[in-house]
Amino acid sequence: MKIYSVCANIRNAGKNFSWLVKVLKKWKEAALLLTALGIVMFIREISGIGCPIRWLTGISCAGCGMTRAILYAVCFQFDKAFYYHPLFWVLPFGGFYFLYREKIPTKFQKSIEWITVICFGAVYLTRLFFSDHQVVAFDMEKGLMIRLWNFFT
Repeated sequence: MKIYSVCANIRNAGKNFSWLVKVLKKWKEAALLLTALGIVMFIREISGIGCPIRWLTGISCAGCGMTRAILYAVCFQFDKAFYYHPLFWVLPFGGFYFLYREKIPTKFQKSIEWITVICFGAVYLTRLFFSDHQVVAFDMEKGLMIRLWNFFT
């Protein structure tokens, strides 16, 4: 009987502090996201592969330069941050969006997502085809898939 009453008290305590439970769930999500990011960065440093998409295909991805841009923004060098990726400022908003997306109406969520995709697509295509940008590159011969294809054929 004592075990049952202890369990009931724990459940009731959770109901009394439901706001705390919600906050802890958000922090858990944020901690998981940061842990995953840390693991990716660790693997990236160990392997020497900067961008896995560029390594595989030889073509830079839409987020190419974002890590360097964020690092420069943290150091308040916004001109360099903008050079490496003009949408570096979107990342903190994306973090808040990830944490509080259930409070945003679904229709507004879709609008935010589509606007983000369109902005990243426009910046990516502009940097890839209409500039002599050194960060974004299109060199398929350096991609692993083409090198493997050439090796086996």
